[in-house]
Amino acid sequence: MRRQRALILNCILLCMILGALFLVPALGSPIRYRHLDGVEAARLKDSCSEAAEPFFAELLFSGEKLPFDRNTSTFYLPLDMEQEKWETGELASGLGDVRLLFEEEFTRTSKQEAIREGKAFRFYAVRGTEYQECYLLITGLPILSIETTETADTGVFGGTLCYWDARSKRDWTGSNILEAHIRGNTSRTYPKKGYKLSLKTQNKKGEVVPDKKPLFGLRTDDEWILNAMYSDSSKIRDKLSVDLWNGYGARVSEFPEAKFGSDLVYVELFFNQEYWGLYGLMEPVDSKQLDLAKEEEGEAAEYSYKAVGLQGGDADRLKDASPLERSLAGFSLKGNHDSNEAASWEPLISYLSLRDQEDDEAFAQEAPLLMDTEGALNAWIHFQAVLGIDNRAKNMYYVAKRSHESYRIYFAPWDMDLTWGDALSEKDPAELKGEADETVWDVGMNTALYSERINWEPGDRLVALDVEDARSRVEEKWRTLREGVFSDESLTGHVDRLAHELQDSGALARDALRWPDSNYGEDYERFKRMALYRMRILDYYFDGNLEAYLGLGYQ
Repeated sequence: MRRQRALILNCILLCMILGALFLVPALGSPIRYRHLDGVEAARLKDSCSEAAEPFFAELLFSGEKLPFDRNTSTFYLPLDMEQEKWETGELASGLGDVRLLFEEEFTRTSKQEAIREGKAFRFYAVRGTEYQECYLLITGLPILSIETTETADTGVFGGTLCYWDARSKRDWTGSNILEAHIRGNTSRTYPKKGYKLSLKTQNKKGEVVPDKKPLFGLRTDDEWILNAMYSDSSKIRDKLSVDLWNGYGARVSEFPEAKFGSDLVYVELFFNQEYWGLYGLMEPVDSKQLDLAKEEEGEAAEYSYKAVGLQGGDADRLKDASPLERSLAGFSLKGNHDSNEAASWEPLISYLSLRDQEDDEAFAQEAPLLMDTEGALNAWIHFQAVLGIDNRAKNMYYVAKRSHESYRIYFAPWDMDLTWGDALSEKDPAELKGEADETVWDVGMNTALYSERINWEPGDRLVALDVEDARSRVEEKWRTLREGVFSDESLTGHVDRLAHELQDSGALARDALRWPDSNYGEDYERFKRMALYRMRILDYYFDGNLEAYLGLGYQ
């Protein structure tokens, strides 16, 4: 009996030891760092003097260097804002002769509250008899940092891109050689620029080659878009519209590997050790996204054309255009195709011939052969729902893919920041403050849009002529969407989630401080009311009243 008890006690003791060895490290402890009490803080100030010039810019978390704003000596640590518990790890100096002393035990405070309020925790970097006052700020968003010898206004530049994920501490940070350029048409007139990023690495031969990375849950690739979202007071319009389109329109069963759309995640950007604000990291709508076939793959090449302006030009005359240029009739040829080759333009010109077809009966017969009518109707419904006025003549990809041994045009909307009532207007020249030689634009809410039809020619004509029962298909699709992604509950919940991500990460407030002249102050409750108001209007027109709806039209 005594032996049995001893055996049981030994087993219990062994379990406790194993728990100490394995379970406790797995669960971890809060972030490790050294903090000062009041007496130590006073001694520090008495025995050391504040450094005349900053010397510390290398704060490490779990051995990895953190992003840094040199103007405020503030380091940023991205953590999971949805989890109440503090992550594990150690804050340490990257410089061997520098000690770090935090002013308070910040991990005893609420992590989520600290993130939401953007609280900066003070600490001292001490070297010899001098110290530098620094701060640690916790953010709930991933971070990108660009290091270059150029400025943020340089059109094309190279450098280094570093990244930190907020939701994982395994492979949570990394870096790449970077090639980048400013992107956008209207948006490039704003002080906060958007960028196209290309990630590179050096191979064993010393050659600089593309390096594909799966950034923050997006696709694995080397090409990325940074959307500045400067003019959108809500900072949710583009992502909300993208997410909704992905819910029903971005996939085509005929091409399961293709995605006729993009994805967007919120990030915070640093540029040359300066906090640069809130951005949307996006997948480009390119040949990979669209799964376009290439000629060298033994198939006929597939093409994509981006609508970049008002579409014009007689299709019959375009057939004889020589030499052909990179842009034609308001469209730009994308990808690595020879724009001087007539074959690169033939699918688009065939589509434009359909567009110009004056005979309604001939149009109705040819349309299903030359375009994806289901995709066109989905895009038309989408523009009505999100009020996509800027996607009518531009910010659309017309994608020529092979279907049954011939080309058909498929549709992929893009750049949907001018949605949900926002409209563009040119500034009064008196407000340009010395910029009168440039076109500068204002963006603001146009409530009149909420009762109008958003005219988009391919969809309008399909519905007007009732091609392949387009009207009943639109009405049935709308009923389905109103029970799904466009239901009151789903739509308002989606807005709430995006507002939560921006506000409770602290990023929206920081961006407002960094770019005070950007649009801000969106009332998200009003946004939801206006969105539901639009849904009610479409409920009426899409329930047997499409004829009356076609009589409306925003010009």
